[in-house]
Amino acid sequence: MLAKVKSLFTITGLFLQYNADNIYRVIFGMPRLKRCEITANLYLGSQYNLVGLRKLAALGVTAIINMRIHSVYNEAQYKGVRYLHLPTTDNTPPPLAVLQKGADFADAEIKNGGKVYIHCRQGLGRGPTMATAYLLKTGLTLDDALMLIKKARPFINPRPGQLERLRELETYYKNS
Repeated sequence: MLAKVKSLFTITGLFLQYNADNIYRVIFGMPRLKRCEITANLYLGSQYNLVGLRKLAALGVTAIINMRIHSVYNEAQYKGVRYLHLPTTDNTPPPLAVLQKGADFADAEIKNGGKVYIHCRQGLGRGPTMATAYLLKTGLTLDDALMLIKKARPFINPRPGQLERLRELETYYKNS
């Protein structure tokens, strides 16, 4: 019984955090920074608006990886921010090649002194999957990468297929 109550409180807390993050995003154009910063050079979140895009650039974000099916802004609006669009259907795992392409893009940008913002619509599944792919490329284990991301965004929810694809990617990086 105590475990059920504890679980209910945890779920309620995550639900409130997630909704607070979304309300903040609607009002201020991007998610709260403390819920976005995974490392000093890696940010993860939900879709931003044009005000949020300017805020990201002001924070020093030099590259964006969009995991949504649609790209909501045209390239002219990115003004010097490198942009990689990797269209992925919601709740599905990106192909291994897509995860590798995104991880390579983020790795190159960060090694050149840049900062990368990875997003999907809500920052729950596709975006965290890509952020994890980058962290796997740096040598982290899947468990450690997910733990690091959950410190900033405890409400992430990669789907089972996404986690399985990340296990495949972890194995690939271990063997290469």
